Amino acid sequence: MRLGGAAAGAPGRVVNRYVTKLSKLAAGYRDAEVAVIAAFFKKPRKKKDHLRWLSAQAYKEYSAIKPIFSALAKLYPEVDRGIDRHEFEELTEKLADETKHARLVMDLLEEVRRKKTQFADLLWLPEDKKLARIRARYSPSYATLLHGSGSIKAREIRRKDEALERAAITLTEGGGGALYWVCSKLKPSGFEGKIARAFKEILADETSHKDAGGRYLDASIKTRAAFLRAARIITEVSSQRLRMRNEQFGFPLSEAQMTALDQRTQLSLTHKA
Repeated sequence: MRLGGAAAGAPGRVVNRYVTKLSKLAAGYRDAEVAVIAAFFKKPRKKKDHLRWLSAQAYKEYSAIKPIFSALAKLYPEVDRGIDRHEFEELTEKLADETKHARLVMDLLEEVRRKKTQFADLLWLPEDKKLARIRARYSPSYATLLHGSGSIKAREIRRKDEALERAAITLTEGGGGALYWVCSKLKPSGFEGKIARAFKEILADETSHKDAGGRYLDASIKTRAAFLRAARIITEVSSQRLRMRNEQFGFPLSEAQMTALDQRTQLSLTHKA
């Protein structure tokens, strides 16, 4: 959802410096996530090898539809009263995006399974459940919108004291499009070609979500304390995203390799902000 506009004037110069560092941190984790996914695709794969990760990805896309739909139904009576029409519009756009993404991934999955697939057939893996719990510590409503876990409460969505937390989470959403970028670059023939075409469509949508996080952080980060909190959220969420991706693709990297990716990415924050 829309979290606010950019800061203006002299304070904006400080905010931009902080946001630049946070964007660099998120971009570093995007590159780390690319490394995890690329490790899976380095080896030749048969169609059946794509069953697990597509099942898990279909869950992630599909599970977001119901809570967004529920949120829209609860917020509609309050549009232009307690709810800004721009916020409501963004949520409708997110519903359209997630519905399209679920359809694209489910179609691929059904081709692998060779039978009709329903939500009950999909995989919600343990590391993704842990990711949901981490997000929920910072924003229960946003975690529900992203994972479909829990129930949507209108008062939670309307909260104004989670702007920083929601913006930080948004900056990490979709891993900056890491999965979609890697898949869009697969060879154009065979089943991988179908994956590439589907994920190229998703890439544009997810990249716009990530860019929104940076814009919204401008309005929320005006002090070093706010910067450090946002950095902590981005690091914690993104580090868990790496574990989620590694599990999704059958653990192509060892834990030692994952730790090294974490440490290398976090070096971007060692210089004084």
